[in-house]
Amino acid sequence: MADLIAVEDLADVPRDVTRGNEKRRKMVTRKEVAKEAGVSPATVSHVINNTKYVSPELRKRVEEAIRRLDYRPNMVARSLATKTTKHVGILVNDITNPYYGEIAQGMEEVARHYGYMVSLCVASGDSEKYFANILQRQMDGLFIATVEHGFSSSQLEKLKKSGIAIVNGMDKEKASIIDFDYAETIDETVKYLKDMGHIRIGFLSGLSINHPGHMRYQAYVSAVKKYGTCLDPNLIIDGEFPFHTTSQSGYIAMKKLLARTHATAVIASNDLMAFGAMRAIREAGFRIPEDISVVGCDDIFLAECMEPPLTTIRAPKKQMGREAMHMILKQLKDGETEEIFLKTELIIRGSTGMAPSAR
Repeated sequence: MADLIAVEDLADVPRDVTRGNEKRRKMVTRKEVAKEAGVSPATVSHVINNTKYVSPELRKRVEEAIRRLDYRPNMVARSLATKTTKHVGILVNDITNPYYGEIAQGMEEVARHYGYMVSLCVASGDSEKYFANILQRQMDGLFIATVEHGFSSSQLEKLKKSGIAIVNGMDKEKASIIDFDYAETIDETVKYLKDMGHIRIGFLSGLSINHPGHMRYQAYVSAVKKYGTCLDPNLIIDGEFPFHTTSQSGYIAMKKLLARTHATAVIASNDLMAFGAMRAIREAGFRIPEDISVVGCDDIFLAECMEPPLTTIRAPKKQMGREAMHMILKQLKDGETEEIFLKTELIIRGSTGMAPSAR
């Protein structure tokens, strides 16, 4: 069942509570804020909800009045009046993966600016259960940040009919799409490795190579064919259930690859898998990068902390979160869906070097 964890600005939540023998705090009204700032209640509403342009001078007066009076909007009343919950979600499959943390940070930055709360929804196991949980939460929008635990077309249709704006439903008719464009950068990575003398380049796949969303694997195959390096099925290893994209998956996959054949370089589907692969390589008695070069994907903050620092493909994760939130807002405003692919970049560090035969 999905676990929902609120990531919110607590100062924006009403706290009309009694503590011990203290009396309840009188809730400040929007009219009182307007009077304090010397503006109309409508202007206060526009500042709070970002629904209309307000001059910097007036906005500053309203914000100062809000701080002085300790005004906290009544979210329930706002939801009833606007027929929105000001609540969006991000669906991930692994709360421990820093990759998702950076995406969520970017999404929350934009959400907070527009007065939205973000809930982190962790998908685990039964999609019907976390699908029902999301419906019960009555969110305005949902960003599906994982391809591993998505929804069926019929489930997406139900979400859309319930008024939820969807990003990344793998169906542009029902949802906006945002992803990283790995094709050019994986092509560049394979060329870089070949120029360093590597011919047998392995690939550790986080998902089944037959998964329709597995752009990274498809880009690897295309580049290997293009540059004439070895396209050997023994060099391609699927992620291990139930670990998939974790460091344990990379560890198991690399051990399998080393048992099957020999590679002088390996590309992992993400950085966590690359970390696991590095452990397996060392346990087998090989050196990095002297014997085997390792490349990851995503460039999570731990990548440069590895020894040696990990060569990886940098994905703009915070930007993805920001763009996803903007896409949700656009859908809520005019119902339009869109498709965005963000550029990635090869970051060369110490885990790659010349192939042994090229030295």
